[in-house]
Amino acid sequence: MIDSEISLPKTHVLSLLAGRKMTERELENNATIEDDCVIFPSFSQLQIIADRMDIPIGYFFSYQKGDDLDDGIKISRRDETYKRDEYRDGSHYYTYHHLVTTRADPGLMALRLDLHSDESQPLKLNEGHGSKEVVYVTKGKVRVQWLDENSSLREDVMNEGDSIFILPNVSHSFSNYEKDIKSEIIAINYRQ
Repeated sequence: MIDSEISLPKTHVLSLLAGRKMTERELENNATIEDDCVIFPSFSQLQIIADRMDIPIGYFFSYQKGDDLDDGIKISRRDETYKRDEYRDGSHYYTYHHLVTTRADPGLMALRLDLHSDESQPLKLNEGHGSKEVVYVTKGKVRVQWLDENSSLREDVMNEGDSIFILPNVSHSFSNYEKDIKSEIIAINYRQ
């Protein structure tokens, strides 16, 4: 593999540094700072900076050209966002509705979920995901189930206004607690 130089937008690299309360000085001896870009002489040098900042190296490449904000704001309208239904083993589990998404923060995913399953359907946990998650119950009563560190099934009931934090890669599932009474949650997935 040829280890060639990597040029990244200066504003993006400085934004990553600022998020860690670091300055351009962290790049000394590892990169050249130009007017509009930062040039790393090799992937290895970029990895040194990523390790020093304690962030995944992929964050350096997760920038989008173009701006989807209007004076620092983006509003998403209900009828203009992405929506999809999820089925697990033939059971209708969720309808996902994206809330606002922005290129300004690609590690953030906010969703509204309509819950369709209840205890009458077979339990099917997700496999976990690579982001942290905060879930807030906006309507109804919700059963949450997850696997603990010993792969034992755990369960609790959340009421309207309750919330839960879930670490990455913890298998879990949400369902209606009461049959024929639909619940709704807001899930905010994020990466540091």
